[in-house]
Formats: sequence, C-alpha cells, structure tokens
Amino acid sequence: MGGCNQREVGERPAAQLIPDIAQLKSCLRMGVAGGYTPAALIQLAQTLSYATLAEGGSVLVAGSAGGHWADLALQDVALPIQRSNVVLQGAGVALVGVGPRYGYALVAIPMESLEREADLQLHDAHWSCAPEDLLALSERLEDSIPMLQRAALQRLQPPPSHVLLQIAHQALDFAARQHVTLALANRALTERLRNHEDQTRMIVHDMRAPLHTLLISLKALQRQGFDANARDELIEVARESANYLLSLTETVLDSARLETSSWSLQLQPANLVALIKTVCEPFRHLAHPDQPHVRVELPVELPVVMLDQHLIERVIANLVSNAVKFTPSGGEVVVSARLTNDGHSVELRVSDTGPGIPREAQDRIFDRFYQARENDRRRGTGLGLYFCRLAVEAHGGSIMLESEVGRGSTFIVQLPVG
Repeated sequence: MGGCNQREVGERPAAQLIPDIAQLKSCLRMGVAGGYTPAALIQLAQTLSYATLAEGGSVLVAGSAGGHWADLALQDVALPIQRSNVVLQGAGVALVGVGPRYGYALVAIPMESLEREADLQLHDAHWSCAPEDLLALSERLEDSIPMLQRAALQRLQPPPSHVLLQIAHQALDFAARQHVTLALANRALTERLRNHEDQTRMIVHDMRAPLHTLLISLKALQRQGFDANARDELIEVARESANYLLSLTETVLDSARLETSSWSLQLQPANLVALIKTVCEPFRHLAHPDQPHVRVELPVELPVVMLDQHLIERVIANLVSNAVKFTPSGGEVVVSARLTNDGHSVELRVSDTGPGIPREAQDRIFDRFYQARENDRRRGTGLGLYFCRLAVEAHGGSIMLESEVGRGSTFIVQLPVG
C-alpha cells in the first residue's frame, strides 16, 4: 500500500498497548488543533508528507479503527518512504513521519460514532512538526517504533518558517475551497427543499378542487331523486375528478421513480401511428365547444419502435392536453410525426396556436416544478413537462420546445428507431 515509491515494512505489534490514543494527542503541545473532515485530513497528511519527507523517510501508522483516511492519503503519496504499522487501543489514528531533517505527527480521533458513514465523520485532529512533540510521542509508543526511525527522531530539526507557511497556506486553501463547496451544496439543498415545499402546496391546491367536486357529486347522488340524465352527469363529473386525481398521483410517483432511475422500462414493439391515434381520439371527439380543434397528421406507417407504451402514451397525452388547455377557442392543435435522421429516429410534434412561451422561460420549461405562467388560473403542479422529459430521456430520446410569443408553441419529441 502507498505511492509508487513506498515500501511496506509490515505490521509490528506494540510492545505495550496504549490504553487510549488520546494520550498520543496530548503529546502534541506545540502544534495545531481543530475539527477536520476525512477529506481535509487526507489533504493535510499529504501536504505534511511532501513538505517534510521529500528526501525520503518513513511513516508509522498507529491506531486501530477510524483510519481509512490515512490509508487513502498514503496511497497517493509518491515519495521514497517506508511504512510501518502498530495497533493501539481506542478509535483514531496517528501518523508519525520522519525524514532526514524534518518530521511531523498527525493524530485524529473521530468525534462521532464509527457506525456513521466514514466520509462524513468529523475528527478532533492535532498536528505538529516540532521535534520536541515527536520525541514525546515516540516515548509513549516505546518499542513500537522501528530502530531506524527512533534514531532519525533524535536528529530532527524544526522546519524553516517558509515550510510551515507552505503547509499552513495549503491547509487554508483547501479549507476555503471546501467551505465554498459546502456553501454551494447547502444552497442547492435549500433550493431543493423550497421546491419540495412549493410542490406540496401546489399538489394540495390542485387536489382540493377535484376532491370537493367528487364529494359534492357523491353526496348529491346519495340524495337520489335525479332523473337518469342528471344522475349520469353527476357520475361523469365524479369520474373526471377521480381520473384527474389518479393522473396527478401517478405523475408525482412516476417522476420520482424516473429521476432516481428506479423505473424498469417495459419495452415492447409499438406501432406509433396507431398509438398516437388512440391517444388523440378522445381529444378530437370529446372536446367542448370552447376548446380548440385537434388535428392529427400522420404518415400511413412508421417503423416499429421499442417503447414502454404506457409511458409514451402519457407523454403524448400530457403534451396534447397542455396544448388544448393553453390554446383559445377557435385555435388549433396539430399532432404530427415523421422519420428523421436518415430513418434512425421518429419525430413527434405537438403544435398549438396559443399565446406562446416567453424566451426567458423556454430554457427552464422542462425543469421540475417550473411554471412559465405563474399567474394563469390554468397552471398545474409544474410536473407534467418534467415527467415528459424524464420519460423520453429514459428511452434514449430527447424533447425540445420551439415557441414565439403570440404565435404558439411546438413541442418536439425525438425517439430512436431500433
């Protein structure tokens, strides 16, 4: 184990087990102390090694549990150094590096239970390059230190100030970069939590109206006394409300599965012409008078495509439903398909003559929870187009938007053939 020039001397049992590795930490009276993550410990150990062992030397690894960071640090140190090991009691690890002129000691003790994920543990760490500290630590270890290393300890000198400044500079630089990384991660997490809160509010808002409608219809049906037509109308209202709630629930759950790659696609050969016609038929024949006309323009046939038919049907239904919702009465929604890329893909287009989408919103239109029209009473949860993107990309395809304010929008889906 170690860098390309390291040699493993082997594991040497301690002549007398130290009851607690904290005793080694107490030897470092002239050094620096602080709380360090494993990543910071790796960086610090490597910096200390390169600063003090550039001309060769040895490193003693003393400890038992909680020292995975020490192994990782020494694996990547490409220096002509020897490594020896000694087992001690207590959780934590000490590194003792001894070169021809300088040396260092680094003792790190986990501040949290070792049952936690190792990369997230915080360590109480002390390090020093002072010869007096290294000699005091070697006395604690007694015969556990190899003979050559004990002799070298007697000849150690304090590192010059520029070496110590170099170590401090690199440690501070790494800490600053780590702080920036954590700040960015925290900002992203905060934004994600805010988005989840917004999603919860939108879903609750979107579910409240159809639930009330469903309950009112059921209560009305309980009273009886309706003629057949009135009863059928109430049943139809209740059915539409239930279908909307079911669709919303499926979109939320399926989006979560798709974004975590836990969805197993049920691929099977599909006739796209027949599939598109089946999805669009209800929009064409059951449209209300105040809705736009839905027109389907398809070739006689298209190549058979391997699809998860359930997912792609919902993608097409979402796109057509959105186009109908945002296109005024008297407008038109056109659904078309054709072969592209020399027959290697099929392109599906859903075009409308609605108000169009502003350019500043187009880059985010497929993001989770994003609303292009925040003040529109017809807005939904912001998950429909996000689900479409996830479902299409799961098939190895792509989805994009072409839109101009005042002239409508076209959503373009590309799916691979074969």
